[in-house]
Amino acid sequence: MSDAAKGSAYMVLSGVIFACMWVIIRQASETMDPALIVFYRNLFGFMALTPFYYSHGFSGFVTDRFRLHVLRGTGMLIGTYSIFYAISVTPLATVVAITYAAPVFGAVGAIWILKETVHLRRVMSIIVGFVGVLIVIRPFNLELTMGVDAALLGAMAMAMSLIVVKMLSRTEKPQTIVAYAYVFVLPISFVVALFYWRTPTWEELGLMAVLGVGVNYGQIFLVRAFQKSDVMAVLPLDFIRFLLASFFGIWLFSEPVDIWVWVGAILILTSTVYTAHREAQAHKKAHKKHKLQATVTPS
Repeated sequence: MSDAAKGSAYMVLSGVIFACMWVIIRQASETMDPALIVFYRNLFGFMALTPFYYSHGFSGFVTDRFRLHVLRGTGMLIGTYSIFYAISVTPLATVVAITYAAPVFGAVGAIWILKETVHLRRVMSIIVGFVGVLIVIRPFNLELTMGVDAALLGAMAMAMSLIVVKMLSRTEKPQTIVAYAYVFVLPISFVVALFYWRTPTWEELGLMAVLGVGVNYGQIFLVRAFQKSDVMAVLPLDFIRFLLASFFGIWLFSEPVDIWVWVGAILILTSTVYTAHREAQAHKKAHKKHKLQATVTPS
């Protein structure tokens, strides 16, 4: 597989995993406070990286980009609390839809901060996908509740994390990026959880273990997607999370979904498929051009 295809595949895997993890958060929030969910998610996520700690020791944390790791941890902390709270009090599809402001913010940051090349097809694909999200949530008729506000805050924090992850992915291992984030958020989330503490059931612990491990893999695949391709090339593929979240909301939680949700979903899916197709075509043309130049001997 080409790097572009690998980047797309990693992004799709990340989106599928995160959609499933958000279902677990919604299910767990029926009996657990979001603060407890955040702590156990961080605890089991940290524990899941034990093989990495064992094989690398302190060398796995050696970095020249400590400030960026701090910024990444801050974005993760704000985003996690905001999104987990929003999922617990707001329909799943609505929360997922609102968080799609993150790719738009992230795309702008990729142009402004990372100086990535601006291709019209990438910009148009993100715009079309975001228009689909706006059709779903219809913001002019959306009641600004605490859950909606938390989702918007989470989207901004996610956008910041996306940009920082891309910057770190140029020099850091995916496991190092994920591990450093836990170093910052685990102690803070433990202190916050003490105010809402109760002993979880075995079923709840099982859900938290799956959540912690699943989020780890989602983040690792996200980092690898950014390592293999530009941010703007793979971000539109993250819209698959919305399609899955809408389906799970209907199937598992009986959340009402009207015709406009499907209209928006079709736009989102169209932009995703179009971007993947055009990126594959562009890569093939670039590869052929490179081979042609390599076979031409100087006169």
